[in-house]
Amino acid sequence: MKLKRIKQFITVALTGVLTMSMGVNVFAFYNTPESIKGIHSSHINMIDDMVSLGCKQVIFQFNASFVKNEQQMKAYDALIDAYNAADLTVTMGVMNDFQEGDEIVPVQTPASNLYQFNTLTEGGVARTMQVAESLAYRYKDSVSNWVIGNEINNQREWNYLGVDDINTYVKAYADSFRIFYNAIKAYNPDARVFIPFDYNWTQNGGSMYYGSRDVLDLLNVYLADTDYGIAWHPYPQDLSNPDFMNTSNLATDDMNSPIVNLKNLHVLTDYMQQEGMLSPNGTVRHLILSEQGFSSVMGEDAQALALMQAWEKVKENPYVEAFLLSRLVDAPSEVAQGYAFGLWNSDGVSETATTRKQTWYYYQALN
Repeated sequence: MKLKRIKQFITVALTGVLTMSMGVNVFAFYNTPESIKGIHSSHINMIDDMVSLGCKQVIFQFNASFVKNEQQMKAYDALIDAYNAADLTVTMGVMNDFQEGDEIVPVQTPASNLYQFNTLTEGGVARTMQVAESLAYRYKDSVSNWVIGNEINNQREWNYLGVDDINTYVKAYADSFRIFYNAIKAYNPDARVFIPFDYNWTQNGGSMYYGSRDVLDLLNVYLADTDYGIAWHPYPQDLSNPDFMNTSNLATDDMNSPIVNLKNLHVLTDYMQQEGMLSPNGTVRHLILSEQGFSSVMGEDAQALALMQAWEKVKENPYVEAFLLSRLVDAPSEVAQGYAFGLWNSDGVSETATTRKQTWYYYQALN
């Protein structure tokens, strides 16, 4: 057992002694990764492959409806336990999928891909608290990083609430984030909790999406007292074209850049170094790159080159704590759109891996 794991268990034991008299079951758990290198995958049968890649971190998507299915929950228990056994720092993206008749969703009929946790009604708040409490307790000693929602500035497609006013929208998300944050921190004060954004920085899509900077500024009003972190998705400007350095003309080097991706990531971290954006302890907030990928539809050489350039850009930035590449295996639904992000080809029907792309070997060599 590695020394850092031994230290974690000692910390847990000491914390348990200190809190036993209070009747609080608290774990101080954080699996500090040896590298920022990570991968997006839910393939329990490919953990050895992830380790062979040199990954030290992993992220996966979890839908809120899964909580209702104990068999499905046991499958996630096994997945997370296996990741921890392989010494992979685990990041869970908690997303709100449509659940008919459940007030945790802000609409009664399907309207989008994913939804904001409903804090506009008492019933929605109660259900959000139930899910947050259940997950926080269940994974208090096995999940290090939590991402609440998905690309929350995209209010139409990935975080639907059904309101048009940005102030109402952001306040509702801040309320749901705080519910999860308080539950997670109550059981594991060392866990880190992140807010996810897409690459749109000042670019605003009207009724489709807000600029992330506007949303972030408003959220900071409500959440400055928390130790929230940022989970950024710095894809190439054209997701089907991996050449982000030469085709991301909207990624400029000034603070008003329309987008922020790996070409100009410093724009985000420069902004987060401002005094008003610092964490309560006065440090720059935690930052993970929780989703970015490079398509191989233009050739595996282009994919591999983009990955190597991205790695060099990230290594230049001292504030990046995780580079979570999307994804280990091609998703057929994404490939159909030109987004063959995987390091493995799939069978074209499911995310069943068939053959490695050459990019797999390039990623393995990066350190």
